[in-house]
Amino acid sequence: MYRFLMSKRYMNLLFMLGNKRNIHQLSRDPKINMTISHLSNVTDQWKKEGLITKTKSGRGTEIKLTDIGKQVEEIVRRYEEIAITQVNKLKNNKKEE
Repeated sequence: MYRFLMSKRYMNLLFMLGNKRNIHQLSRDPKINMTISHLSNVTDQWKKEGLITKTKSGRGTEIKLTDIGKQVEEIVRRYEEIAITQVNKLKNNKKEE
């Protein structure tokens, strides 16, 4: 279901959607590095999965997280913190050997 959350750019996208954002603003962000069409495909999938809502606003499209999306964002944030901590521990153990 949440296969798009596996890479850093998709996690960054999820984190940025904590605030209402316009799809064109998001596509320009270097942390995401996606074309508008790819971003649109990803957000369409996330909308089908119930993570976000997309609302046309004039020429733009506003995107925001649903309640489920906010819960997934929190889980991903915790997972990322745990993963970074574990990687740092591994690096420190390797240096000590």
